[in-house]
Amino acid sequence: MPGILKSIAAGLFFLSLVIMAFAVILRLLESKITFHPYRELESRPEEWSLRYEEVYLRPAGTDSIHGWFFPPSSANRPVFLIFHGNAGNISHLLEWMTPFIKRGDGALLFDYRGYGLSSGSPSEKAFAEDALAVWDYLAGEKKIEHFRIIPFGISIGAWPAAYLAARKPVGALVLEGAFTRGSDIARSIFGFLPVHLLMKNHWEVSAELLKVRVPVMILHGRIDSVVPFALGEKLARTVGPPQIIWWPVEGGGHLDLYAVLGRTYYERIDNFAQSAAANKKTRD
Repeated sequence: MPGILKSIAAGLFFLSLVIMAFAVILRLLESKITFHPYRELESRPEEWSLRYEEVYLRPAGTDSIHGWFFPPSSANRPVFLIFHGNAGNISHLLEWMTPFIKRGDGALLFDYRGYGLSSGSPSEKAFAEDALAVWDYLAGEKKIEHFRIIPFGISIGAWPAAYLAARKPVGALVLEGAFTRGSDIARSIFGFLPVHLLMKNHWEVSAELLKVRVPVMILHGRIDSVVPFALGEKLARTVGPPQIIWWPVEGGGHLDLYAVLGRTYYERIDNFAQSAAANKKTRD
């Protein structure tokens, strides 16, 4: 019996070492696992017949942020500030964004540092600095009233969007395919492995959302295979009514909701943004 117990103990010890070694390796590779930037711009706004301005900002003095500003058709239209996901770059958003622009809305599409034509390297800290820098550009240089600025966070972009809305005045907040926190995503991917305990980037979307004081729309596909639907639902419960509009989309996956819903997608989000901006202006 003692020999069997020793063997079991040795086996468990070895297994724990393997698990911890695997977790440490994942910790070291966290950035490569999290960020999937694409440098080459595969399309430009003129190919979609869109009027725009090229934007270059320097949030930290050295690294630069590249983006495209699409002016709204009039001074009472919302301006979406888009925070894209962890892969690709802004050129991959043009098809999705064009219907908003055609409706008369404005938008700022920008790449985080390390994506597209933006220099530097992505990180949670860089995402936060980038978020503040693009808000300053819209509110300062472009003179967009704060109640017309609508942060729109997509997937991991929900965190910098919520981070911004918790610190700067905006009209409303839209989140799509979002999650509660990075540790919840890690658990959904790695199961029992304690990867979440070693993460350097935490992506606490729920915590930031608790500080937001403007209307929030959260939409999530019920068959999302990247961010579990349950996490989007849990995130929506962070914000109580009437501040929250929770929009579960039947048949929707991860970031294909515009294709699933078609015209309804653009109409409902646009109406929400316009109404929120108008109400905020009245209250101010």
